[in-house]
Amino acid sequence: MAVTVEADATSYRPAQPVDCVYFSYALTMIPDWRAAVDNALAMLRPGGLLGAVDFYAAPHHAGRARSFWRRWFRHDGVHLDPGHLPYLLEHTEPVCCEERRAGVPYLPGLRVPYYLFIGRKPAP
Repeated sequence: MAVTVEADATSYRPAQPVDCVYFSYALTMIPDWRAAVDNALAMLRPGGLLGAVDFYAAPHHAGRARSFWRRWFRHDGVHLDPGHLPYLLEHTEPVCCEERRAGVPYLPGLRVPYYLFIGRKPAP
């Protein structure tokens, strides 16, 4: 049975370990996103999956593009951090890790960078 819970991502703990935790465009809006990832991993059973999709300005993106997107999103309280993927990769066994671009509504030609990540919690 699937259950959806809305709670503080840095401190919520279910009564029992879960199979999957998913962050959908959330890590860029959580000030202490590392604590949220650590908490998600703590609540997963061994072998459980951690998923994340979010906007991204990677270190390898051109300086002007990275700067543009950081300013663009900061206006809405979204804080792009190039540390997301490295942190997720370091703390899980990657199943899927893709960097993508998507069109922006009403702004033809503009393509916003984002990532799609699924990682497995390592066995203790």
